[in-house]
Amino acid sequence: MTDVTLPKPGADLTSNPCRTWGFWSTTIFGVISIFVWVLAQTLAGLAVLKWLGTGLDASDLELHIVTTHALTISIATIASMPPATAVLFLAAWRARCSITEYFALRWPARKDLLIGVAIIVVLLPLGDLTSYLTGHDIVPAAVVDAYKTARASGHVLTLGFALVVIAPLMEEILFRGFLFRGYAASRLGVTGAILLTSVIWASMHIQYDVFYIVQIIVLGCVFGWIRWRSGTTLLTIILHALVNLTALLQVAYIVERAA
Repeated sequence: MTDVTLPKPGADLTSNPCRTWGFWSTTIFGVISIFVWVLAQTLAGLAVLKWLGTGLDASDLELHIVTTHALTISIATIASMPPATAVLFLAAWRARCSITEYFALRWPARKDLLIGVAIIVVLLPLGDLTSYLTGHDIVPAAVVDAYKTARASGHVLTLGFALVVIAPLMEEILFRGFLFRGYAASRLGVTGAILLTSVIWASMHIQYDVFYIVQIIVLGCVFGWIRWRSGTTLLTIILHALVNLTALLQVAYIVERAA
């Protein structure tokens, strides 16, 4: 680990006892966190299967229905956050930092908040327009299917909590909080950190096709730039939640209108 200060406005890395993990240490902790994250999601999914009385010997169709159900997605998302973030918090503790300091969880300046919201307000319609012009659904089918199952089973609020609160918290703490800090302080620099964390983040969304993956990379770069400019991960958590809330409201409108 080395002490570093990112060359940016509102930098959160200052010369104090709090240290920053280097590239490889950051990567190792990140990989462990992602492994625990995926493992916890898998175990939560298996628990739901058992609770519903569906065994692993069920047909592919039955397994698909259960694993893509909103309740399964919600439980897996909520249950996997504590162990995955615990790995990252342990890394911060080993670096002699408080959680709020290492992950830059401070309230953003009003100017940065307004800039961030303005960018999202412009970016989301552009993304929808791109989807429309290229013949893609504005909202990915996986999200539509999840909402339909949530609506049918009465778990819309549970799905909303998982997607609008838990998912942004988990993903931003990992990608724009932990990984960005370590990578930006390495030879990659800020630009490399923004690109690398965006690609890794997008690769976690394997349920989407390439078109949406590219959109996620672009969004990740925007989040990364905002994280660098503002010096706070809390702002990207807020903006990520705003993006997910917008998507959920869009799919709700689409489904309810067709019902």
